[in-house]
Amino acid sequence: MKKKHTRIIGIALILLSWIFWGLVFAVPFFRLGVKNSAIAISILLAATNIFWVGTFLAGKEMIRTSRIWQKIKKWTGRSTGRMDG
Repeated sequence: MKKKHTRIIGIALILLSWIFWGLVFAVPFFRLGVKNSAIAISILLAATNIFWVGTFLAGKEMIRTSRIWQKIKKWTGRSTGRMDG
């Protein structure tokens, strides 16, 4: 039972980190000063840490799932690093 709760918390943290990353791109559209914008972006960049904590709590299955998605992207050619000319 405890493992199920930690997995749910881990997935929730991963989703929360995605929301935070989306907000990073919205900060320039808010009417904040330079200092407040820098503080907001610094706080939102903590989403990287939230993502890794969530991945750790979600467990090995979540890491395997993310690897599968990476392989699917590679197979379909939707990689952003590809330069086909």
